[in-house]
Amino acid sequence: MDMKMTHTVRLMLAIVFIVTAGGCASLNPDNFLPKSMAPLDNGQRFAGSVNVQANVPAISEGKPGLFGNDNVPVVREALPITQRGKVALYRSGALKEALEKAIGRNELFQRIEPVSADYVLDVWLVNAISEIKTFGEGYIIDVNAIWRLTRVKDSKVLLCSFVNGHGASRAFGSNAAVAALEMATRGMVQSGLTKLADRSAEHLDAMAAAGNRPSMGPAVPEGFARWSGSVRQNWPKLRMGQTIAEVEAVIGPVMMSGAITNSFTRRYTQEYETGIYTLAFINGKLSRWELH
Repeated sequence: MDMKMTHTVRLMLAIVFIVTAGGCASLNPDNFLPKSMAPLDNGQRFAGSVNVQANVPAISEGKPGLFGNDNVPVVREALPITQRGKVALYRSGALKEALEKAIGRNELFQRIEPVSADYVLDVWLVNAISEIKTFGEGYIIDVNAIWRLTRVKDSKVLLCSFVNGHGASRAFGSNAAVAALEMATRGMVQSGLTKLADRSAEHLDAMAAAGNRPSMGPAVPEGFARWSGSVRQNWPKLRMGQTIAEVEAVIGPVMMSGAITNSFTRRYTQEYETGIYTLAFINGKLSRWELH
């Protein structure tokens, strides 16, 4: 088969995957649960209750990076932009429900508390990337998440780590996309639970990205408390017209801050939001700053 024919076949198969993706397959959050987990011993379990929180964007960016920063590793090689795809995701509540069921099954914590608890588990699904390999795995989805476990009584962050999942399916239509997404999420959940149960090493590789991010539950992580206190103390030193570098010299990292919950660039304007402030720059100069 010559190169032209091979390219044509690949293109036609890719079109079949994409065009038929409007099928009627529906995602089942129960398929996020690991099929099996190794039994835990008492040294792996946490003595206390846990409050589980999850955040999932409606649709992924479809490219490596976290809020514009390349500090979330991708499971496989980085793909050319023409080969990457955005992924329509699921409700945050669906992931939260699956996490609670999985934790209940393996008895990692004594119980799950909907309000107050001894620990808070925050899980942010940061990104998902789709790809079609017509002569390989088929429809592929990789998910990237951050898991953080905080002990409430002393705000100690016990785990803050990148957790990934990989899914693939050779089914047609939306069945492929759904099966790949369920498989990727299931792998991410299993990997996260495995890290939580592993006390042999620290899992704090995502501290720079999320160590000082506000918790979605009833916890104030130590990093957030220190960071927010420093920001509030130095906030009065900000002045109109300061550059981003000058602002960062006053309140600490902005562009690469793990506390950033939203950022965007629109022509000459850049804006950064965290749980406690909003900064806006025009042509690289500070134009608006609000402390919440």
